[in-house]
Amino acid sequence: MKTKQPHALLAALLLISATASAEVVDSMGSLSKAFSSLAPGSVIDVADGTYTTKGGIKIVGKKGTEEKPIVLRAQARGKAVIAGVAGFILRDCEHVVLEGFIFEHDADQQSVLLENCQHVRVTRNIFRPTERAKPRHWEHWVTVDGARSGENRIDHNLFERKVNRGSPLFIRGDDVALVCSQHDRIDHNYFHDVVFANGENGHETIRTGGNDLGASGQSSFTIIEDNLLEHCNGEDELMSLKSSDNIVRNNTILNCRGAICMRLGNRNVASGNFIIATESGPAFGGIKLYGFEHRVFNNYFAGLTGRRHEAPFSLIPGMYDVPTTDNIGKKYDDNTAAAPTRCWIAFNTWVDCSPLQFGFEKEEKGREHVPNACVFINNLVVHTKPMSKPLINLGRIRDLQAHDNLGYTVESAATAEWSSWFRFADPRLQQMENSPGLWLLAAQSPALDAAKDSSQIPDDIFGRVRKGTFDLGAEEFSLEAAARTILTADKVGPDAP
Repeated sequence: MKTKQPHALLAALLLISATASAEVVDSMGSLSKAFSSLAPGSVIDVADGTYTTKGGIKIVGKKGTEEKPIVLRAQARGKAVIAGVAGFILRDCEHVVLEGFIFEHDADQQSVLLENCQHVRVTRNIFRPTERAKPRHWEHWVTVDGARSGENRIDHNLFERKVNRGSPLFIRGDDVALVCSQHDRIDHNYFHDVVFANGENGHETIRTGGNDLGASGQSSFTIIEDNLLEHCNGEDELMSLKSSDNIVRNNTILNCRGAICMRLGNRNVASGNFIIATESGPAFGGIKLYGFEHRVFNNYFAGLTGRRHEAPFSLIPGMYDVPTTDNIGKKYDDNTAAAPTRCWIAFNTWVDCSPLQFGFEKEEKGREHVPNACVFINNLVVHTKPMSKPLINLGRIRDLQAHDNLGYTVESAATAEWSSWFRFADPRLQQMENSPGLWLLAAQSPALDAAKDSSQIPDDIFGRVRKGTFDLGAEEFSLEAAARTILTADKVGPDAP
C-alpha cells in the first residue's frame, strides 16, 4: 500500500529553523501579540519559563509553506512550560511546527488540538498535563479533528503517565461529516505508564477514527510507526483503530496490557512490530482483528499472557458479516463490528505465549458471525519451556486456510484438531544476549527455507531482504546486521536523533 508521506525532510526543516531570524517572546502577552504577524518562514522562540494560560492558546488561519514553515518552539527544548487551563488550539493552519514544550496544564482541555489543519508538525514535546481526581469528561491530550485535517505529523514526543479516561493521542476527523483526518503520521514517540483502569472503557493509548467513521468504512491512511510503548495498561485495546487503511509498523511494545485492535474498519496492516512481555502479568496481549482484509505479517510476539480479547493473537466473532454498516449515529451499538474476514496472517513468530485465539467456543451475545476465510500460513509458534496451555485455542470459525506453519512444545506434539496446521519440530532458537525476550533462528533451524507462497513481502522484521525460499516466522536468517530492531528509550522521544 502506497501512502503519501507528510512534510519535507527533517534535515531541511532543521536548516530552516536554524537559519531563520527568530522573534523571542517571554510572556503570554508577547506570545499572543506575535501571532498577528506570522507568515511563511516566521520563527518564534519562547524563552525559558512557565506560561500560565487562562484558555487555549489559539492560532487561527496561519499558513506557512513546505519550504518556509511557521515555527513556534521553546528557545531551549524542555524549558518552556505550558501551565494553567489549556494548551494550544490550531485551527485552519498549514505548515506550522510546534516544538520543544512541556505541557503541565489542567488536563480538562487538550495540550494540542489541531482542527482542520494540514501539514502541522508536533515534535519533541513532553506531555504530562495535570489530571483531575474527578475528571469532568474524557481527557484526550493531543487530538486531530476536522474534515479538512490531514498530513499532520506527531513525532519524537514523550507522553508520560496517564490515569483518567481518554487517550494520549487521538487522530479523528469529523464524525458528523463522516470524514477522517487522512495521511497523518505518528512516529518516534515514547508512551509510558498508562495506568490500568480496572475494566473501564476509553483508556486506549492511541486511537484513529471513531465509532461512526469506522463502522461506515471511512479511511484514515494513518501511519503509526517506530514508536515505543511501555507499561501502557489502560484497557484491553492498547491501540484502537476505528477506520480503514491504516499501517501499524515497526513499533516496540513492552509489558503492555491489551492488544492492537482493528476495531472498526478494513484493510489495515500490522507489520514489523515487537510485542514483548518480560514481566509477569495476566493480560499482555498482541493483535486482535475484526473487519475485512487486514494483513498481519513480520511481527514478533514473546511472553504474552493474555487470553480471549487480550490474547497474543485473536480473531473475534462479530455482529455483522459485511465490511460496513449503517448502524451509526443514534443507532450505534458497541457490538457494531464485522467478523474478521479474508485476513492474511503470515510470517509471524510467537515464543512462549499463551494460546492464540481463533474464534470462541460459545457464542457471545450479539456476535453470531464467526471469523471467515482467513489465511494463517508460514508462522512460527513455539514454547521453549514447559507451559500448561496449548499453542492454539480453537473456537467456531469457518473456511480457515491454516497450513505450512512450524509449531513446537517441550511436551509431546499436540493431537488437537488444529495440530494439522503445523509441522512440529524443534526450531532451535537462540536467545539473544542482553535481550531476554528475543529469540533468533539458528543456522540449523527447520524454519529455514520452509515457507510456501512467499512472494508477498520483501523483507523481514529486522529490515533484511528475504531471498530465495523464505524462512518461516518474522525473521529471515542472515549474518547481515539488522537495519532495525527493538526500540529503546534513547531512540525515541524529544532527545532522540
